[in-house]
Amino acid sequence: MSNRVFILLTEGESDQCIADAFDECLSPHFQGVPAHGDITVEKVRMGADMRYMSARAILGRIKTIIRDDIARTHEFATHDIIAVAQLTDLDGAYIPDSHVTEGDGLTYLADGIETDHPESIIERNSRKRNNMDALSKQTSIKLMGGRQVPYRLFYNSRNLEHAMHGEPGNLAPGRKRDLSLRLTEQAFDRPAWFKDLVTSEPVLHGLHDYKASWQWAQQGTNSLVRGSNIGLLPQEFGLEWGV
Repeated sequence: MSNRVFILLTEGESDQCIADAFDECLSPHFQGVPAHGDITVEKVRMGADMRYMSARAILGRIKTIIRDDIARTHEFATHDIIAVAQLTDLDGAYIPDSHVTEGDGLTYLADGIETDHPESIIERNSRKRNNMDALSKQTSIKLMGGRQVPYRLFYNSRNLEHAMHGEPGNLAPGRKRDLSLRLTEQAFDRPAWFKDLVTSEPVLHGLHDYKASWQWAQQGTNSLVRGSNIGLLPQEFGLEWGV
């Protein structure tokens, strides 16, 4: 096992294909760690109420998730970790409130969200974008034992399947697994393919700057448009593509 581990924290198991792909293209070793949900909108109990976590609390939650993953897998230790990146779905969080309209269930459209609870989604979007705005400015994170390592937040828009495969719909779990496996296999067979994908125009939109990539996401309805800034990860951490 490598003694230099780069943590990529993802929302779910299927998103870990991105860590697997980077492991084929970059050194050091990439370790995917699932959060089993979107922690940018996670709620915690405070007295009798459930409240959204702040960005500061989310950083603490990340530390706990990594600690628990170490205890569960025994694949690496805290002192092996050299950096942490977090990958989150945008889920339309930056669209204007007027683009959240009433409908059946929860449906993400090309330029809006239909939901049977518009006020709830508007509040979720507000909390999520506030946390993403704060975390996108964060450059380090404190791990167990107090050691600081570099940290960056990246996004998929609207989610992994949309960003990497151009599939915008609400997909069944089996389809998500199939697409995740396909990406991992293609990156294993042709690492240069993955680099070309995440730096391509449909995904990165010609952006070469981390701050500018977030400004793009914040504009209009772009947080529902296909895109991702994960292709900027190597330059943000001073890594060189190995392909």
